Amino acid sequence: MSDAKYKLIKHAQINWSDQLEPFSSLFDDVYFNTEQGIDEANYVFFEGNNLGKRWLDYSTQHFSIAETGFGSGLNFLLTCQKFAEFITSNPNSPLKKLHFSSFEKYPLSKPDLIIALQQWPQLTAFITPLLAQYPIALTGCHRLLLNEFNITLDLWFGDIADTLPSLHVYDAGLFDCWYLDGFTPSKNPEMWSDNLLQLIAQSCKKDATIATFTAASFVRKGLIKAGFEVGKQKGYGKKREMLVGQIGSEAIAANKLKQHGQYYRPAKSDNQAQKITDVAVIGGGIASACLSLALIRRGYKVTLYCKESSLAFGASGNQQAALYPLLNKQHDALSQFFANAFLYSRNYIEQINQTQPVDYEFSGVLQLYYDSTSAKKLDKILQAGLPEELVEQLTEAETDNISRLAIAQKSLHYPLGGWLSPKQLVEAIVRQAKSEGDLNVQLNQELLTFNQSPSLNTAQQVNSWDCHFAQHSVTHSLLVLTTANNTLDFKQCEAIPLSAARGQVTHIPTNNEINPLRITLCHEGYLTPANNHQHCMGATFKRHDLNQDFSQQEQVDNKDKLEKCIPDQTWTEQIEINHRDAHVGIRCTTRDHFPYVGAIPDYQATKIHYKNATNKEITPLNAPCHPNLYLLTGLGSRGFCSAPLLAEMLASQINKEPLPFAREILNAMQINRQWINYLKKGKPLRY
Repeated sequence: MSDAKYKLIKHAQINWSDQLEPFSSLFDDVYFNTEQGIDEANYVFFEGNNLGKRWLDYSTQHFSIAETGFGSGLNFLLTCQKFAEFITSNPNSPLKKLHFSSFEKYPLSKPDLIIALQQWPQLTAFITPLLAQYPIALTGCHRLLLNEFNITLDLWFGDIADTLPSLHVYDAGLFDCWYLDGFTPSKNPEMWSDNLLQLIAQSCKKDATIATFTAASFVRKGLIKAGFEVGKQKGYGKKREMLVGQIGSEAIAANKLKQHGQYYRPAKSDNQAQKITDVAVIGGGIASACLSLALIRRGYKVTLYCKESSLAFGASGNQQAALYPLLNKQHDALSQFFANAFLYSRNYIEQINQTQPVDYEFSGVLQLYYDSTSAKKLDKILQAGLPEELVEQLTEAETDNISRLAIAQKSLHYPLGGWLSPKQLVEAIVRQAKSEGDLNVQLNQELLTFNQSPSLNTAQQVNSWDCHFAQHSVTHSLLVLTTANNTLDFKQCEAIPLSAARGQVTHIPTNNEINPLRITLCHEGYLTPANNHQHCMGATFKRHDLNQDFSQQEQVDNKDKLEKCIPDQTWTEQIEINHRDAHVGIRCTTRDHFPYVGAIPDYQATKIHYKNATNKEITPLNAPCHPNLYLLTGLGSRGFCSAPLLAEMLASQINKEPLPFAREILNAMQINRQWINYLKKGKPLRY
């Protein structure tokens, strides 16, 4: 992922027939037959994988489908329709959730997709949310939620030869079936290579099936070589034959011997008698709210313990926050993480707002060229060659025009960025979670300590946690900390390298000079457009300062920073700061800007585990972790950009579902990453 030049995504080049049939000029093949597309997709993929019967017989909560080539999305949309019909007809079925992963190297542009999908008005209920969330052309995974139907779509943009090997595969496999739907093998042989078919086999769960429209001999031989039991059946329409198959027992046995992942500890057991349904989430900010909703949507019972008298009391309590991604020249793992999380967060906020109104505006964000250092940094971002829909450069005149203020600087413009009300969003997410499931919020409850509870049933071997509060103790099957810098208060987490940074945001009453501002300005700090006749100006950044008292000096500091970065403008002088209207929060940061998310490693056991290991023997494989204990923290100053997707990822991990990040990004977020790096360099762990 390090070389951005080779990771930029190109849209498909589409030619349209008189019947609006999309034709790929690159592969010299059609995406679908306008007259028979739905019938063919149903026959080849839905019926070819025998999904109707398999869903009736399915005994677990979620079913995972993977597809080679998203194209116009027709296979996905048809499957959505079939799944919705199944759920309506079988309300008592254990199967409640559909997960669909599709791999596409040349995605259709949104305008082309809109034209293509006009052919299928009967699928409008699923087309509408797809188009609303359809991502811009950025590499990696884009998670789209069709919450009304309990359907998740992971769109992986990039060459499947790169993206499929980057998925984390659980020991029990990842996918229940595959739709093999690349262009005709003779015109797109890479999509049907032995190597790719082997990777597909390695991703399969027990009893997984495949279906494809082709009956090409080299495809059949490749599938057999990969470990599938393959047969032919009558093809659709004029096609004589097609292939169907099922993963063989020998291939499944071989998959179990592979080390698919290095850190990931799912909590859900394959044994339904041991299924964990009871989760405690500790915290009260954006991370805990998003995680509670993500778990509720997977059928978990969640208790949210907040030590304050209200939610969003700390760093999540600002009146306004800027929303835009952290990008860099290489568009490396960090930049990809924030870019895709940013797109997900936008969709997430808009979905929450449909049922729980929140103040926000996606009116854009400007990063100003306020000095030579910032100019170099911003110019490097442009070198990544990212789509202008995500980031573009504006001239001085364009900056002034779009901001409606005199600034007289070049800027980077994030057209999809904006601002939101953090406190409102946290409260709205929690209300939504309560409306969808069993969420119990307990305020004024500070977790003091916790310890592993001895199992009363040794046969089940379920590890629970005794949680101790000031007035009482409770036991929960699974415990997740979303406790920011307070994470270090617990002995199980005291060696995690977190840092704190105090920030004070000044609330500014609007006036005639700054009221015209219509876009969020970012420099050394930020300034938002008015909301309820008030702007936010901030924020200070005081490392290792945990004091949460108001500071008049930091009001001055915030204004001085704005005047320094936007000099010689009279409107900055009119800002009133001689008041105590502000919000103080403590940001929780990490050294490398990646958050900490996942199973909490056992520090003392880690030292013992690697005590006699040589540098070459030190790998994260099987590194010791506390069972059923998880962490989501270290979100820094961009928590509202990253928290929604991070929470979705952690809930997916707990529930043994596909994860929405490549392994390079997953590995970069693991909590013991710095411990492992120290050990590899021959440095002892001394805490």
